[in-house]
Formats: sequence, structure tokens, C-alpha cells
Amino acid sequence: MSMFQIGLSGLKSTQSALEVTSNNIANYSTSGFKSGTTEFASVYNGGQRGGVKVADVKDNFSESGEMVNTGNALDLAIAGKGFFTVEETDGQLAYTQAGQFSLDNNLYVVNANGARLQGYGVDDSDDSSIVSGILTDLKIEGSNLGAKPTDGIAFSGNLSSSSDVIAYPALPVLFDPTNGSAYNYSQSTEVYDSLGNSHVITQYFNHTNTNTWSAMYFVDGQPLSASDLSFPGGGGTISTQDVDINGTAVTAGVVEMSFDADGQLIPFGSENEVQLSFAPGGGAANMNVTFDLTNTTQYGSSFAMYENDPNGYTAGEFSGVTVDEDGKVYATFTNGESKLQGQLVLASFANVDGLQQGNNTVYYNTQESGAPLYGVPGTGVAGDLLSGSYMGSNVNISEQLVDLMSFQQNYQANAKTISSADEMMQILFGAV
Repeated sequence: MSMFQIGLSGLKSTQSALEVTSNNIANYSTSGFKSGTTEFASVYNGGQRGGVKVADVKDNFSESGEMVNTGNALDLAIAGKGFFTVEETDGQLAYTQAGQFSLDNNLYVVNANGARLQGYGVDDSDDSSIVSGILTDLKIEGSNLGAKPTDGIAFSGNLSSSSDVIAYPALPVLFDPTNGSAYNYSQSTEVYDSLGNSHVITQYFNHTNTNTWSAMYFVDGQPLSASDLSFPGGGGTISTQDVDINGTAVTAGVVEMSFDADGQLIPFGSENEVQLSFAPGGGAANMNVTFDLTNTTQYGSSFAMYENDPNGYTAGEFSGVTVDEDGKVYATFTNGESKLQGQLVLASFANVDGLQQGNNTVYYNTQESGAPLYGVPGTGVAGDLLSGSYMGSNVNISEQLVDLMSFQQNYQANAKTISSADEMMQILFGAV
């Protein structure tokens, strides 16, 4: 092959390398961009030197870009292997590590090009369980969250066995909840009725005898009567006590609690539960609230609160979105509650170098790359998920500038071989 053709192959190959390097530099600030590397191969035609060609251009998937912290919950980054899956506007699935997402007007999670982030959806149950195995668009239900009345409280603590015994007073003396010396401990819990109104249930605990305690229950400062108290598991003992409420005598119900020699609460029948039934007023429905006292103890150590966790909440307005490390997406509300909306998954490939590049920093699977394998972030080969950050480009600008100068010199050298060949031809023809 002539020097002209060999030199021309060098020019073409170097031009391709310059284009790749220029593209890397241009995308230095592009989220999720992977720098490309030009691979050259020598050419021999029938054993004769034929110059050079571009064998392949490979994206660098082995190096991650810098993590850019934004605090935006829908800016997502993958630490490790994996790609986000998006459905483009034409319905085609694509894969990307560009993790800057937001909500569109219909509250779908989308990227800047309108492609919808894919993941597992939720069922229609009250608990909104994840439906695994079926990809769907991740969409946020942004309607306001209605009030949910409290019907259960996980409550437990330690009632010290070394506490003073404080017996209830006998008539004409009344129990006075405003007198701190009339009881050993008190604990309040905020609950909500069907309209989302807040109420306070206060428990007053009296150490009445060895291994024996009594508890009175007040709602918004008013004691519940014996008929307002019951035991879901059957059994149990309820007595009464006259209480002074603003100078008026009111009869309150008293739950008797007994502990064994190991400090464990002896169940009321088959359960360690006390149910309170009362009318909250204000047009709200009657409430039935169950206290689960299972883990309540009576040890010699001081009084301690283990748990005081009521369910239920007031109404709330949609306020935003959060994404957990496992990819679960939640809608958040102004009442502090959150509701599961779905779970994004990461796609992995047997051969990432076989992926086909597309516009907008996405890739498409091919026969060479293999089919995508989906997994929850942080499991299997899938990388960890970071919310509030996105992955920048992995372009090393210093290396690219060095490559740019190197390819420019290479281009000039190949151009020189062509000009030298031209001069030799002129000399040859001039001598004839």
C-alpha cells in the first residue's frame, strides 16, 4: 500500500480519536457520562503494511464519576455497579447512571428528557406492599393524606419494684391527679380521632402492694370509668376510685396489674392488653384504643420508658418525596407521615462493554451485552444507592488535554508523511 494511503489511514484514525477526546471534554460536566477511549489496530493487507484503523471506542465503566451532593431527594447516585432503568417517550427501555430526577406535572419520576424512572409498584392494600418482579413507572400519589384514628399504642416501661407503696386514699379523701405525691409515675400519649383532632391519654401508676400496681386512664384530663375499660384477652380486674376533678368527685376505673417474681407482667387473661373506649366529642367517631403492655416490667431499677408508640395521625398535605437506601420511594406529608409509593431497581449486565450508546447519556442492551438483570440496591451485584447526590462525569480533564495534544501531534506527523510522499513523487516525475 502506498505511503499516501497509509498516511491517510493515520489521519482518519487520529481524527476519530480527536473526536472522542473532544466529546469527552465537552461532557466534562454531564451527569453520569462515561469517558470514551479509542482503541487502534494495525492493518496488513496480504502481509503488506496498510496503516491503522480504529478497532473500537469503549466507554470507561470501571471508574465512577464524582458524587455531587445536592440535598435533593430525587438526585440519585449509584455507588458500585448498576444502571437506572428509564422508559423513554417512545416506550423503549434505556439504562443510565445519570441520576438527576424530578417530578413531572403528573407526579411521575422523570429525568430531564421526560423518560420515566422504572421500578416495582405497590399493591392496593393499606400497608402498600411492594409488587416485585414487574417493572412499572414510578409515580407519586400526591393527594392529601386523610386522618387515621389511633386504635393501638405499643406501650412498655419499667415500674420500679423499689418504689414507695402509695395506696389510694379512702373517702372522704379523693385521689387528686394534680398532686404529684398521690401517685408514683404518670405518662402521657398523644392520639388522634377520626377527624384528626389531637387528644391526650394520661396513665397514672400507683404501687399499691408488693408486685402489684394500679393504673388509671385519663383522656384530656377526664378519667375513664370502669365501663370504659376492658381486656381484649379476657380476664383482668377493674376496680374503682373516687377522683377529684376541679372540686367535683368523679368515679374512675382502675386497672389492676400484677407482676411475677421475675418482674414480668402477668397477662390479663390471654393478652397483656387494655382497651379504652370513649367518645372524643367534636363530631368524631367513638374511639377504641388498645394499650399493648406486653414488655412492661417491674425490676428494681428506676422508672424507665421503653416504648410509647401510638398509631394514627392527623390529616396532612403532600410535602415531598424521600428515597431510602434500598430504593423504596415514599411520599411525605406535613403531618410527619410517609406512604410507600414503590421501589426503584438497578439493572446489571453480563458485558457492559456490549451496551449500545444512545443520546441523553443512556445505553440500550444488545445481544452482546446480554439481557438486564434487575435487583434491589445493595443486594447481589447491584451497587448501593445514595439519595441527595448524583454522579458526575468520570472525565479526567487533565488526561484528556494530554491526549488532545498527543493526537494533534500524531495528526501532524501523519500529515507530514503524506507531504513527504508528495515531494518524493514530484522528484520522481521531475527526474523522468
